[in-house]
Amino acid sequence: MNKFWDLVKNTYRGKSLARVLLCWKIAEQCRGLCGVVLDLAGGGGERYGKYWQIEKGSKIINVDLDARANVKADITKPLPFTDGYADVVFLFNALYIVKDPVAVLQEIRRVLKPGGKLFFYTPFIFNEAKEPNDYWRFTQQGLEYILRQAGFVDFKIEPIGERFSAGLGLVEKIFLLKTIKLFARLLALLLNKIYPVRLKVQHPCPCGYFVQGQTPRL
Repeated sequence: MNKFWDLVKNTYRGKSLARVLLCWKIAEQCRGLCGVVLDLAGGGGERYGKYWQIEKGSKIINVDLDARANVKADITKPLPFTDGYADVVFLFNALYIVKDPVAVLQEIRRVLKPGGKLFFYTPFIFNEAKEPNDYWRFTQQGLEYILRQAGFVDFKIEPIGERFSAGLGLVEKIFLLKTIKLFARLLALLLNKIYPVRLKVQHPCPCGYFVQGQTPRL
């Protein structure tokens, strides 16, 4: 994937910079997955399907309240799957809107097989978005806490973007001309790269966090 042209294309399509960066991370990390894959709260279709890599013969099930979903279900309630049903679960841009994120993660752990994989993203620097609710903005420590509470192991928490892309994400709607927006995005990404690593580690300020977790093996 050519990131420059992907950025150009998605800027002109009206996609947010945070979403573009998330898609790049999905393309990088969600590769070679197979088995039963649950895409939770993904709307009526695979919003990120062109970026993840699922092996042939796998079964992808979109789970959402949207009537177009494969399975219509509320992620805040018990999922309509047996214990250990899935090999992989995706949960992108949804954990911040649920009142009890630990309970949601515990239910995901239940439906995952031993050694099953969870991938999720949640925003950090982001305007309030009541869809219909908006409860949380998680720090790295907060994410570690809820993952441990839910029983996940071997998790990895990665910031997506830094303060320049995060800050731009809050104001870029003022750029009516998409060419100017594209230039601003390129500048923000450049400034992210040259910002001192020490400060990124000590005081991160990303658009959000991309998380990988795993259920304990038997």
